[in-house]
Amino acid sequence: MEGWARWTLTPDGPRRTLAVYEQDVHARAPLLRRLALPARPLLRANHALMMRAGRRALAEHLRAV
Repeated sequence: MEGWARWTLTPDGPRRTLAVYEQDVHARAPLLRRLALPARPLLRANHALMMRAGRRALAEHLRAV
């Protein structure tokens, strides 16, 4: 895998922050490239689950602060 990921945090009012996550990742290994298309639904579902868990954990952390 090769690529990048970044978070951009921007003030959004006096007590709010807008958080944007971006990534651009490419599979370089031949096997990963062959599996990328058939495995796409599984990879997308996994990504969605990870992002949802991260959002929940961050919200819980911020409530405690």
